[in-house]
Amino acid sequence: MKDVSFLQKFCLLLITCACFSNCKKNNSRQNIILYNKPLPFIQSHIQGKWELLYGKGGTAANTVQYFNNFFWEFTKNNKITEYDNLTKILDTTLNWTYDLGTFTNADSTFIMKFYDPYGYPNVYVVDRIFNDTLILHDNSSDCVFYHFIKSN
Repeated sequence: MKDVSFLQKFCLLLITCACFSNCKKNNSRQNIILYNKPLPFIQSHIQGKWELLYGKGGTAANTVQYFNNFFWEFTKNNKITEYDNLTKILDTTLNWTYDLGTFTNADSTFIMKFYDPYGYPNVYVVDRIFNDTLILHDNSSDCVFYHFIKSN
């Protein structure tokens, strides 16, 4: 009988520790909407190097395309550099226009535009930073939402 009493106390102690061990809230979550902010605010929040993890959407809304070792770097002097496996594949200037963007709740926004090495235009809306993920999307009705994480 003495062993059962000890076992019950020990189980009660474990349950109590488990209940109170996770009480601290995680306040690191952030949701910064960027599409309805001034251009300097957007630029300051996207500055730095970001790793492209995946893109979701397009003509088939549930399509997901994963990327490996693909990076975008935004600099203070309004430039973008793209790296594929640490090889620089693009280094150009960003052009910003203020216009009605897609998926921006009918708000006008600053739209980011640049040309790839083949002369193809890339036009994006800088949507938000959710937790540590930068989300951009094409400025089109069948857009792909691109998810980036901050890189060192």
